[in-house]
Amino acid sequence: MRCLLLLTSLLVACGRSESTEHDHPHPHEQATQLYTCSMHPQVLQPEPGSCPICGMDLTPVKASEEEEETEDSFVRIAPGVVQQMGVKTAPVERTEVYRHVRTVGEVEVGEDEVEVVNLRFSGWVEGLVVDTTGDEVKAGQTLFRIYSPELVAAQEELLLALRTQGADGALTRSARRKLELWDVSSRDILRIEESGEASRTIAVRAPRSGFVLHKDVVEGARVKAGQDLYRIGNLKRIWVTAEIYEHDVPWVEVGQPAQMELTHLAGRPVQGRVAYVYPTLDEHTRTLPVRLEFDNPGVRLKPGMFATVTIRHRQQRDVTAVPTQAVLHSGQRQLVFVAHGRGRFEPREIRTGLAGDNRMTEVTEGLAVGEVVATSGQFLIDSESQLQEALQKVLAGNEPTP
Repeated sequence: MRCLLLLTSLLVACGRSESTEHDHPHPHEQATQLYTCSMHPQVLQPEPGSCPICGMDLTPVKASEEEEETEDSFVRIAPGVVQQMGVKTAPVERTEVYRHVRTVGEVEVGEDEVEVVNLRFSGWVEGLVVDTTGDEVKAGQTLFRIYSPELVAAQEELLLALRTQGADGALTRSARRKLELWDVSSRDILRIEESGEASRTIAVRAPRSGFVLHKDVVEGARVKAGQDLYRIGNLKRIWVTAEIYEHDVPWVEVGQPAQMELTHLAGRPVQGRVAYVYPTLDEHTRTLPVRLEFDNPGVRLKPGMFATVTIRHRQQRDVTAVPTQAVLHSGQRQLVFVAHGRGRFEPREIRTGLAGDNRMTEVTEGLAVGEVVATSGQFLIDSESQLQEALQKVLAGNEPTP
């Protein structure tokens, strides 16, 4: 009897009241009965009374026998109580579900975007033009001019061959070829031939457009053949080397979309892709290096910066999905509460697939597109369901036998 009084008081607190079997129908019938106002049909209450809007007496809402049989397993909660519980719902929809690998990476200059400037002869630097690391240069721009006795001698050979054999002579072609192999530009060779005089200095030009990443030359210095004088890199497209943990390695493949976010560009991710997955694992960190490529307009991404990298993988397109928070995990089963309106909720077992990082979970069985599920307050609904079941058992046990 004490249990009966306790459970009855709980239901009264939730907006319902139970009467004795002498005044009201069987508890099962009472749970399915709602009352409404003929003037204000939006008013629904689980017990008789007056309309809070106009004061008229509430009348029972009639339901067909088929509906009652179908709704036997529903949890019924007064709409006002549903609002107090903060229950929110969302539709089942066809959408995209995916997971992400999140890690850190370092911005680097692409190895295929760097060229080194050196000489194939020795000489002295004269007329240094690009003299600061970080300067931007264009392809063909003069970096400096150089005086080299070897280069002057080679020019004299070309002029002598021109005077003796003409432009098509074997010695002329050989002398011209020698200058070409020393990386003297075709425009400088043509100017020498047209002027008929050897130039004391020859211009050394940038092999590509980009930025001076390294400089090892000063005005008047003597430079040797093979000595690296400049490193010029194109920063309009950069690399990012990211470290992938071992358990995520099977899911990362070339061509997957990736995005990068820097601390000074928070909220403005840069889109790129996975360009290369290295074949060996770092035995010390147990991570696998992965190279990502990103366009870098405006050179906002600077080599040496650290970035937060996100790689999208295990992508499922056009699948049935619900918000992840709608799924209740109870051991080996997954449950959702399907909302049918007017405070009615149906507990339903489902089968799930990929749980995505976009707060959506794939549903492979148990739900149809367009149905509505509860996304918050499910535990309160579940508690209410158990309370109703317990109360019905107690009331059924206290019914007098005919």
